[in-house]
Amino acid sequence: MNDLLFYLTILALLYYFFYYQPSHKKLNTTNPPLTKPLTHSQFTQTEPFQIDNPELAELKIKNQTLETKLETNQQVYQSKINEQQTHITNLQGQLRELVTRPLKPTNSKTTQTDSATDLTKTLDTLIKDIQALNNEL
Repeated sequence: MNDLLFYLTILALLYYFFYYQPSHKKLNTTNPPLTKPLTHSQFTQTEPFQIDNPELAELKIKNQTLETKLETNQQVYQSKINEQQTHITNLQGQLRELVTRPLKPTNSKTTQTDSATDLTKTLDTLIKDIQALNNEL
């Protein structure tokens, strides 16, 4: 009984590999299938890449000019930022000096009010300068 089962499985495998396997079936070219025919090609072929392409050379030149413009713009903006930072530190130093400078008491109120108005004017100008710098940044 075991030998019979063994021989049947061998025969089934031989039948499958040598006769039934779908890759060995031939296509029926006389009767086309009932599906719609293709209206476009399934494969596309691209043009080979040309190294001496004039469009590529033009794009490289544009890229180089844009890179140089970018570098110069970065340098200009970095110098402006550095100038504004030094200006801000100078203004902050002046502001500290104004805050730490004690008011000398005087007998006349006009000199006190004059110095107070001077302080307010300088503070106003400092605030306007800082706002202008912030707007530029």
